[in-house]
Amino acid sequence: MMLLKHGVATDTGNVRPQNEDAYVASDQLFAVADGMGGHNAGEVASALATTLLLERAVGQTLTPEWFVEAITSINRTIHESASESTERRGMGTTICALALVKPQGETSEPQQVALANVGDSRIYLARSGTFRQLSVDHSYVQELVTEGLITEEEARVHPRRNIVTRALGIDDRVSVDSWLIPLFSGDRFILCSDGLVDEVPTSDIAELATQPREPQIIADALVALAKRNGGRDNITVVVVDAVGDSTTPITTKPVDTTRDKRPKKKWVIGSGVALAIVLSLVVTGRNARSGYFLTFENVSQSSPVCIDRGASSRVLWFMPTRELCTDLRRSVLSSVHQQRISEHIRFSSFVDAQRYIKALKKISVLND
Repeated sequence: MMLLKHGVATDTGNVRPQNEDAYVASDQLFAVADGMGGHNAGEVASALATTLLLERAVGQTLTPEWFVEAITSINRTIHESASESTERRGMGTTICALALVKPQGETSEPQQVALANVGDSRIYLARSGTFRQLSVDHSYVQELVTEGLITEEEARVHPRRNIVTRALGIDDRVSVDSWLIPLFSGDRFILCSDGLVDEVPTSDIAELATQPREPQIIADALVALAKRNGGRDNITVVVVDAVGDSTTPITTKPVDTTRDKRPKKKWVIGSGVALAIVLSLVVTGRNARSGYFLTFENVSQSSPVCIDRGASSRVLWFMPTRELCTDLRRSVLSSVHQQRISEHIRFSSFVDAQRYIKALKKISVLND
């Protein structure tokens, strides 16, 4: 199975007072969301979109169909949240996303990635020296480009370039673009908010993106370039590299068939069983210590939300360990999020768990 490396950079830019962008960057799922709406509502909308996307991906097979179902459901949640408060009314967010599709059984076909987008946040692909945009903007200026009324370069500086024709949360229904493409070693994907593309020509993005440097270096360089060119909006860039297969061929010495194996039969069987037991314990221990989950420290309403490592219950002699108790309290969370934490929502990394906590804090502030 292909491995993905990533780098992420985000910045408020030179003009905006707060960052209304949000992103997901986990082992197999990546997304960028660009929020819109006054009174920090855009920040809440993008946080909701990325938090719910990451949450709903747990234990799922990530496909274009899953993307459509998940993003459609997230749209309804944001729309309902916007309808509940005058401060949130009109809030929305774009989203573009990429997920590694796990191969089903033995296959000679290339591995694939699923892509999705709503709005004008973009997905680019650098492959074998070429660079192209994979997503199609859902925006007023893109419609003008499609009709041949303006060029792509004119669209980048058009006064109405920020008017989107699709976004999450604006209506109770949304159309989601989602599709599959093959994945090859050396592929590089760029997911970004319009804070990058409005400031940096595609040719300049391509020049940086096709350099053989670490994804974090590329992400930092793109954000820095957007700021140097004006930085009028929030800027978020996620760079995802396909770095090859995770499996390594196992080599063995040739078997000596000239020697009698019968005296060793009991030893081979016995050592094989012992090895299987040891390997089983190693795998069990590794699984018991892998991943992170959220929990409450106690049953009180003032209980902090904590991040624990390992399985949520004891496995053999392995117990979960407490990594961090945050300043986020049960009392400020909605009943839905309290329930999800009580059910020990899991994350593949400590950073993902922290990011989820951060998003919950943003949501809870607006709920006060």
